Amino acid sequence: MKIGKDIINYLANKTGIKQKELIEKDILLQLLLKELTGDEHFKTNYVFKGGTCLIKCYIGYYRFSEDLDFSWINQEMFTDKTEKQIRKQLSGEINTLGGLLEDTAEKLDLDFKLDKQDRHYLEFGGSNRFVTFKLWYDSIELKTRQFTKIQVNYVEKFKHDFKEMQAKNILSDIDTREFKFLYPEAAEVLENPTILAYDIREILSEKIRAILMRRGTKARDYIDIYLIQKQANIEAEDVEAQVMEKTKYMMRYEKYWKNIQQKTKNKPKFKLGDEEKLLLKPLDPQFHQFLKKFNKTIDKLLWLKAKIAKGKKKPCQVG
Repeated sequence: MKIGKDIINYLANKTGIKQKELIEKDILLQLLLKELTGDEHFKTNYVFKGGTCLIKCYIGYYRFSEDLDFSWINQEMFTDKTEKQIRKQLSGEINTLGGLLEDTAEKLDLDFKLDKQDRHYLEFGGSNRFVTFKLWYDSIELKTRQFTKIQVNYVEKFKHDFKEMQAKNILSDIDTREFKFLYPEAAEVLENPTILAYDIREILSEKIRAILMRRGTKARDYIDIYLIQKQANIEAEDVEAQVMEKTKYMMRYEKYWKNIQQKTKNKPKFKLGDEEKLLLKPLDPQFHQFLKKFNKTIDKLLWLKAKIAKGKKKPCQVG
């Protein structure tokens, strides 16, 4: 299915959103979710997470997100396996998902090929445990070649049960009868597929972990954490133990070990920058009060992590 400029203009007028290129990408994300959740293997083996999950399943459209994040559910599959056996299992599963994405790309008029040697389409980390699939499209709005990412963690530690949620579309709060009448051929854009999703506390834990372990700092992590605390009434302090456990788990990989060492030396700082274009609503004055308190939490967690890491050998697994 190819989305026309008339549909993008209609959605922009109805929502009052000016960034039409972001509406275009959001439509693509919604269609990808619909196609992926229509596949039984995917639906039962992958769980939705990250910023797009937070927006579509929990908090609503306060900002745009530009990719899809998932984790592999069956972590027991890797228990008591050699590294060679794990790599073989991962390779097979990546082939299965890659095949599904090739079929989906053809249906949605995207460009994707399952070629593990071509970084144009796939990138790997952590001995194939972290995979990024890149699906390319010709943007009507930007008139350039763009891509959206589907990122998968095949190794993860879960602390909360998953929830069955609806991934809501951009018009979820608006009467959609007119759209369906005007564009019956595009009605699937408004479908809200049911999907297994992270508990919001799990998302909060991973957002905090990202600030601790990500190379560089992304303003959206801070904004997401603030809105989770505000709307779900959960404090960062409530998930400190989970953050510590998740962080320790990922420090087995050299990339993340290095990143947290760097963050300990140079404390992460909030800077809005280019990510401001993703915001659909201005930050309220209370955000800066939150930031002062939250930065103290980050300092505490970095101090604890540095204390734990002190004297430990550098991890041998390459990130």
